[in-house]
Amino acid sequence: MEQKINLTITKPCTEKFNQFNKTEKGGFCNSCKKEVIDFRNMTDKQLSSYFKSKTGKACGYFDTSQLTRDIQVQEFQQPKRLQFLKVAALAFLSLTSLHHVQAQEHQPKTEIIESFENKTQANKALEQDKLLTGTVVEESGPLPGANIILEGTTIGTSTNFDGEFIFPKTLKEGDVLVISYLGFTTQKIKIKKEQTQLNAVLNINMEYDTSCILMGEVDVNTVYETKRTFWQKIKGIF
Repeated sequence: MEQKINLTITKPCTEKFNQFNKTEKGGFCNSCKKEVIDFRNMTDKQLSSYFKSKTGKACGYFDTSQLTRDIQVQEFQQPKRLQFLKVAALAFLSLTSLHHVQAQEHQPKTEIIESFENKTQANKALEQDKLLTGTVVEESGPLPGANIILEGTTIGTSTNFDGEFIFPKTLKEGDVLVISYLGFTTQKIKIKKEQTQLNAVLNINMEYDTSCILMGEVDVNTVYETKRTFWQKIKGIF
């Protein structure tokens, strides 16, 4: 059984969130004398958990994409029989993998010439030092999952949990990196000469796209409840 909710703000607030006194969960609005929760970086699971336990009205600061889709409240629980089949399949794959590893152990090992190996490692280390590294942050801390793309190409990478990245290609002076993340203003950064040298670092501070942000009192509406079809149940096994 699936239950979903939809979040709406019928009367948007015109106060400036960045001028509020910061609190643990957001900021305190002196105009309405209440805490405004910052929901912008919450996942659907976190939003669901918050509003399931919330008894009264909440005032929140949202990315508009969070207000234009249904949010699943209750995850589908697989029948025990299906869970057993899934576990059995995983066990079979594990045994197959173990047999493959044991077979490989009996393969004759290839002799590696030490001088060649050391040279290869040195070359890799030098290539690594030539790659641009950096961090992408926003006002509250690191921004994981931000995209960094070389303009005009499909070459790029994404930031890790700590907002850090290593660009996979050596850059040259004049190249342009495009940094983007949903709800933030896209930035274009032209690479300077010093950013093409060894161990170069680029730190980027992203700003919220105010056209994608909405603040106000939240209305929570139950959208619908549905039962999974037979084919959805079969798909859920894998």
